Order: sequence, then structure tokens, then C-alpha cells
Amino acid sequence: MQITQQDNTTVFIWETTDPRGTDFRNLLKVQYKNIENQNIVVDLSAYENISTGDVLEFSELSLYNKEQLNKSFVVVTGVMQIDALPENISTAPTLQEALDLIEMEEIERDLGYL
Repeated sequence: MQITQQDNTTVFIWETTDPRGTDFRNLLKVQYKNIENQNIVVDLSAYENISTGDVLEFSELSLYNKEQLNKSFVVVTGVMQIDALPENISTAPTLQEALDLIEMEEIERDLGYL
């Protein structure tokens, strides 16, 4: 897993040598505990045949980050059908779009909309 920080955002990038599913989520949770008050991006765009279940593995972390810390949580999915995903988990097809989404949500929080 590659971890990078950009301002107030931490990006976790899945690499092909990393486990998938619950094992990757648990690996991320270990690192997540060391991060405070950060927007989070989980980049799964390198997954082959990404499924709704792969994205939903991060629902608990997404909910915690949004409701308890008032910070954004976005999963980068690459190209996939997102119709089946619940609205409570933010997704983006590319890392840049995820970072743009976080920037928009930061502005909304500053204006009191979120």
C-alpha cells in the first residue's frame, strides 16, 4: 500500500501486491488509527473487476470519517457501474476527481452546508 499526504488529505493507494477485500480494509484501518482530522481517499482503481462489495468494505470507515470527524472519505473506483452503491459512500472514477470532490466538500463545510 502506498500512502501519500496532500495538505489535509491522506491517500491510500492499493497496489497489486496488497490483499483485497476485508484484509486490505484491516490493513488500512491499522494505518488509519495514526491519522487524525484528515480527509481520506482510498484508491482502488488498480483493482481488476472491482465490485460493489469491494467498495462497501469501507462503509464503516466512511461513515466514521464523515459523521464523527466531519471530514471527507472518497473511494476511487476507476471505471465501474456505481448505480448499485449506496449514496452514503462517496466514489470517484479517478484520483484527481476524488481530490476535487474533497475540495468542494471542504468549501461546503466552510460555508456551513455540510
